[in-house]
Amino acid sequence: MSMENLNTSRKRLLIVDDSLEIRKGLIRFISEIPTVNIVGEAGDAETALTLVEELKPDYVTLDIKMPGEGGIITLTEIKKRHPQIIVMMLTNFPFDHYRKACKNAGADYFFDKSHEFEEMVNTIKNLSDN
Repeated sequence: MSMENLNTSRKRLLIVDDSLEIRKGLIRFISEIPTVNIVGEAGDAETALTLVEELKPDYVTLDIKMPGEGGIITLTEIKKRHPQIIVMMLTNFPFDHYRKACKNAGADYFFDKSHEFEEMVNTIKNLSDN
């Protein structure tokens, strides 16, 4: 692959949230970023871990509260298996104890769904542009 192709390759994103509405919103905003390719979506921990293995994303957006093991355990598993994946927590539970638990589990970013949705989308854009 030439250097030019490396610079224009799209980053692969997996969206994980139990809310279909949130997933659709993320898809709507992120699909406008030309340097990002949404490769899949999941609504529970088990599916998320399976898709991480199958799709090999560069980025994962991850909810804390969802069916199955939940987001923090899922985050721990993703980082244990693939430490290079950038994981962005997106939650309705932005409390300090969750923020700290996510940081300790390896989260690269932590966003509040209510107030930082756009900031997360901008972070994905900025990361993928570099």
